[in-house]
Amino acid sequence: MEITLFDIPLLNNEVCQYLSRKDLAHCVLASKAWANQFSPALWRNLDCRYRIPDILTLTRRREHIRIVRHISMECESTVLEQLAFLRLQRLEFNKLSGGTSQKEIQVLHVLERIPTLQHLQISLTLDCNTMSQQWARTMEALPCMESLTLTCHRLVSGIVFQNVLQSCRGLQRLALELMEDGNELERQEYKDVRAAIERMPEMHFCELILDSDREAVFENIFRPLLERCPRMEKLCLGKMCNGPTLTHLAKTLHENKLPKLRYLALTDDSGDQVEKVLGEVLSYIACGLDGFIPGGYDCSVIAPPLIQYHARSLTRLDMLDSPMSLWTFSDLMAGLPCLRTVRAIISEDLQDDDDILPLDKDWKCLGLRSLQLELEISVSCYSIDDDEWEGSTEKGYLDHVFSQVAKLESLGELCLGCGLDMFCKKFGYLKQLAGLKQLKVLDLSKAAHSNFGKQHALWMAMNWPKLLQVRGQDLPVMFKRTLLKRRPLVEFVNE
Repeated sequence: MEITLFDIPLLNNEVCQYLSRKDLAHCVLASKAWANQFSPALWRNLDCRYRIPDILTLTRRREHIRIVRHISMECESTVLEQLAFLRLQRLEFNKLSGGTSQKEIQVLHVLERIPTLQHLQISLTLDCNTMSQQWARTMEALPCMESLTLTCHRLVSGIVFQNVLQSCRGLQRLALELMEDGNELERQEYKDVRAAIERMPEMHFCELILDSDREAVFENIFRPLLERCPRMEKLCLGKMCNGPTLTHLAKTLHENKLPKLRYLALTDDSGDQVEKVLGEVLSYIACGLDGFIPGGYDCSVIAPPLIQYHARSLTRLDMLDSPMSLWTFSDLMAGLPCLRTVRAIISEDLQDDDDILPLDKDWKCLGLRSLQLELEISVSCYSIDDDEWEGSTEKGYLDHVFSQVAKLESLGELCLGCGLDMFCKKFGYLKQLAGLKQLKVLDLSKAAHSNFGKQHALWMAMNWPKLLQVRGQDLPVMFKRTLLKRRPLVEFVNE
């Protein structure tokens, strides 16, 4: 008896995971048998960013569609109504596509009829008790709901906000953004909201994302809410992340009210010098951070406590919004051996003139899987072919960085950015990376690659046996053609 791929559902599903949408479309067109097998994977994720689906499409593919993204509340009512007949797991409305109250209530009525929904992104005005009551009924009708991203355009009643928060307390993840539109609660209303939160049972949130530019929101909503979330593992704060916020967060951690916190994302838009307070926050996290995203902070100040308290736990470090000197970056890479994902910017401007390059600091995170590194160095030498390149500070920077990247034999994704062409002159620094045998994704979107040609492609095909994707804008045709000839499975992404 002959067994085909279609006779083994698990194997069929595994194959679909590695196919792009273009590949799936080709498979569907191959034959009727293939169409029956690959249509569910092709239609599972419906993106409405560029084309609003018609009723016929939603009707014919309702058995397959599980995810709908970038749909607008202002699309036709018949399209919105059709969503209720889908067994959706994820629904994402355009973040700023809040409609009229009448349209929003219609959408909430539709959501009530999708009991399979697990993840929802939506923007609402919530400007009256009728809206908040309908919201509460909708949430009660969604027993599978785990994650909510909610943007509130208006906050005109403390009772409304209280009801919204109460209806969300059983979720695993809540992302809440309170947008400024000129309306503001009365002081007493804020006090009422705070008192209501303090009386609420403990929240179930494992992940909490808060963003608002209203000072009263921090005092009356964030502070009491933080103390009602003992299960929280991930906390992300936007514009409200200032000195008082961090001070209160440090106090809450010191009192062990967030014993499971392992992921912290902070954005400093206040201009306050709060790095020392952030150091206290890092010292009080009980179980060790797994991920850390600081935005806008002085990395030279927060690096020592990060290394001191989280060297054995930190696996993800995202510092693209906090440029640092090569010395600070080398300290982090040498002091955090468990890192698996790193995104950072090294700025030559942050290096003191009398600092020597940290050539003796070897990176210890040899298990790194993903690295995005942007080098902001002066381009006094426009090419590493120039005579002035030898002995220059820029050469010292790149020599040290590439000597360390070359040791990351487990690296699967690499993105390097620099104002200089790093890969000319007999491949330049590319030849130092021959040992990256596990590399699957090469991102050239932030690097000069105009000189890439046939020889570069042949070198990659020979030295990187697992390469599957190359990203970058306007990659030379000869480079792509040669690499595809040697590696037909390589995908080029224009970014």
